Amino acid sequence: MDAISPARPLKVAVTVDDFVLWDGVPMPAGRNPVGITRSLAKTLAEHGLTGTYGFSHTYRLDREPHLMAAFEAWAEAGHHLGNHTHQHAPLRWMSGADFLADTEKAEKHIGHLVDAAPSRYFRYPMDMSSGSERKRGEVEESLRRNGYRTAPITTWFSDFAWIVPYYRAVRNEDAAAAARLRELYVSSAVDMLARHSATARALFGADMPYIWLIHGTTIAVDTLGDILDAFAARGVEFVSLDEAMKHPANYAMPPCTDTFSNHLQRFAVAAGRPAPELEMSVLGEVLMASPIEGMDTLQVYEDRMLRPLAARVGAEYDWQWA
Repeated sequence: MDAISPARPLKVAVTVDDFVLWDGVPMPAGRNPVGITRSLAKTLAEHGLTGTYGFSHTYRLDREPHLMAAFEAWAEAGHHLGNHTHQHAPLRWMSGADFLADTEKAEKHIGHLVDAAPSRYFRYPMDMSSGSERKRGEVEESLRRNGYRTAPITTWFSDFAWIVPYYRAVRNEDAAAAARLRELYVSSAVDMLARHSATARALFGADMPYIWLIHGTTIAVDTLGDILDAFAARGVEFVSLDEAMKHPANYAMPPCTDTFSNHLQRFAVAAGRPAPELEMSVLGEVLMASPIEGMDTLQVYEDRMLRPLAARVGAEYDWQWA
């Protein structure tokens, strides 16, 4: 099987975001954040990955304190917690002061678990360190004073796009659609890692240690082991987040942008190069799979998650998918 990069091994640090997903995200019967967290932690351990950093916002703990068990389960399994804010709102929707206060509110919930990790990491919600260079600079300086390092995302595969379609397939008992979605999920994870790797080589002349993202979702539980196996078969060596963060491409800051993009994509745009993106044909097939009336994928994200989030933080809704 061909390696993802001609320069084997390809170093990848796995990170998991939002194993306690946003309120409003549909979840199949029998699945819950605590069970999902435990399953993902177990799969990582079975593949020899320990000390994996998870970044999950804490908003749902205000009304569902029992979900603290998910954070505790992650740490008890030998993994680490970082700060992902309380509300999970992008910086451009908040003042710098309000954003920092939201970060401090998350600390009140999980600060003891963040402090137990070998390094204190912070991840911007949606990896969007956006708004303005000045505001981001003020936030970054405050984070540094509080002992945080910003952990970006330098490769992803738009895995959030699968949540609603997979929920529909499971609810519809549509086994063929569910199997196809799992197949596309795994192949897209591999393909998008290859696309990010090619972009990095074009930008920097060599591969870098990539910081990879997957969310704590039902489909992730059903496929993470297959993805890790596929990565290993294609020449991936799993490394720690601390190891990946030694590379300047992971700790340097690309220019701010208000579009939904990751750290490496922003570097590409700043250099005038195309950013690695999921194939539109794949995205279209995923979004339209196993339809249910009233459960349009993008409408669910906007009406149940993004618009309520903007309203909570007092922002005008102006989401830009690309």
